[in-house]
Amino acid sequence: MSQRTSLSDGPALGCLRTLATLVVFVATYALAVFGLSSAVLAQAPPPVLQAPPQLTPPTRPPEPGTIPAPSGPAAPTAPPGAQSVTLTPVDIQVEGNTIYTHGELDALVRPLIGRQVPASEIFKLAEAIQRKYRDDGYFLATVTVPQQRVADGRLRLMVTEGYISNVLIEGDVGPVSEKAKEYLDNLVGKKPINISDLERYLLLTEDLPGVKVKAVMRPGREPGSSELIAQLQREWWDLFNQTDNRGSNFTGPVQSLFAGGINSFTSMGDRLELSYFTTLDTENNFLQGAYSGYIGSEGFRFRLYGGYGRIRPGDPISQTGYFGQVTIAGLQLYHPIIRSRRVNVALNGSFDYYRSIVDVTGNIRLSAVDLRSVRGWIDASYRDPFNGVTYGNIRFSKGVNVLGASKAGDQLLPRQGADPNYFKVNAEVSRLQGLYSDDDFALNLFVTGAAQISDNILPPSEKFFLGGERLGRGYYAGQVTGDRAIAASIELQLSFAVPYSDVQPSSAPSSVAGRVRGLPLQLYAFYDYGKAWNLATFETPTIVARSYGFGVRANVGDTLTVEAEAVRRIDLAVDGAAAPRLNPWGAYFRATTRF
Repeated sequence: MSQRTSLSDGPALGCLRTLATLVVFVATYALAVFGLSSAVLAQAPPPVLQAPPQLTPPTRPPEPGTIPAPSGPAAPTAPPGAQSVTLTPVDIQVEGNTIYTHGELDALVRPLIGRQVPASEIFKLAEAIQRKYRDDGYFLATVTVPQQRVADGRLRLMVTEGYISNVLIEGDVGPVSEKAKEYLDNLVGKKPINISDLERYLLLTEDLPGVKVKAVMRPGREPGSSELIAQLQREWWDLFNQTDNRGSNFTGPVQSLFAGGINSFTSMGDRLELSYFTTLDTENNFLQGAYSGYIGSEGFRFRLYGGYGRIRPGDPISQTGYFGQVTIAGLQLYHPIIRSRRVNVALNGSFDYYRSIVDVTGNIRLSAVDLRSVRGWIDASYRDPFNGVTYGNIRFSKGVNVLGASKAGDQLLPRQGADPNYFKVNAEVSRLQGLYSDDDFALNLFVTGAAQISDNILPPSEKFFLGGERLGRGYYAGQVTGDRAIAASIELQLSFAVPYSDVQPSSAPSSVAGRVRGLPLQLYAFYDYGKAWNLATFETPTIVARSYGFGVRANVGDTLTVEAEAVRRIDLAVDGAAAPRLNPWGAYFRATTRF
């Protein structure tokens, strides 16, 4: 619980927010058209319709894996009496080696050549060569000193470069076991097997929806061979709910996301999910379905999605009969280039369909926009030796004029001068740095920086959004937007547990030893900064949104996380000079439940 979950503005569920982006730019015009009073016009524009949070944020790669590193055979040991036997090696041959050149091993072998040494030194040499294999990831490699006559000073060491000869799948998980077997069969016959290969395919197996794996190694039938036993478990369904009060008053501050899915029910390791986002009224509702699956033996994944949402803002906008609708669909592709416990790199691509229309009283069409976008991005993460994890991504997005997309200059575009054939670049980097930890508490620092660059006046849905629960806390998501933007956040986190009782973990039964320490809590304090630039002529050219605050997060059992936060807004006129200034203080809650 040392790290906050990042909520993405990806093209799938993230497209939901784009419907009401139109509201920000259209609402004022609508009010003017229908002659509402100046008091109404002075109100802040209604918010951008927010996307429900991604359950698996596409802008962040898979977490570093937790597969334990297997241990290989023990190092060679000298027999009794080897210290008292001496010899003078004139040549030492290392047989069975296919990995290292003669020169790479010479640094270990040469110090013994021509010297009278105890026989135990030969065993130490074998141990040093085996350690070199292990340090380079060849965890099943062994080096032995075979029985031999040493009459002329010539010795042999024997390397057995271990490999996996067979993979066995255990556990009744249904057809998805075929996909797990397909992944793990990549390990069979690799000589010598490297820990990086084992990590990759075990972690890819764990990436299958709902699947957990425990790996066990046992000796094979042939010398140097091992069998890999993969013990699988599958959770075939899951449910998720997240409720908070970070929405706008125009659509209702309380908003909730409900989602459910079924996992890995065919040999493709697929997932079928349905999500519903609502403000618990008729003001803002969105329904989306998605289907994903894996193709091939290297973790390539596709995801198809489609959704429909609508917004009917409250007063004063409701007086115009405002009714906004958005339809989204698309295809996302993902391929893990590197998948390991320490380093992850993935390539992603997508094609996104987006259509949004706004009608007012009398079924008058106020705005309409059709976007077709192609995107490509790279995700990466690195767990370094300095007790930190760094995440980063860079994303390129391009509007394309296909399948009935809107064109620049269309009269119904919701933003003056917007270019549906836009191009933009997004980048984000974050780091979780451990500062101190012991048995009682942990102190961490979490920092994030993000930016968007574009030379185009963007359609509203493609602008950079500040606000929400990540970057710009204290402002609702989309309260500040820009064609270009920078954002940063720094958060200090103190994690500890409030004891449930005086029972000590060491004296507790094994069934409760994992929870007797108490309720896990995290106290945090933060400072957020964001700045957005708008390129359109009649819009505020630059807006700054800054805030700071503190909060607490609590894990209640295995299924519920509760959060409470107090925020002090620094910039209070982000809605424009004619709108009321914001209250400097805000209070937020969030409850997240997973089953």
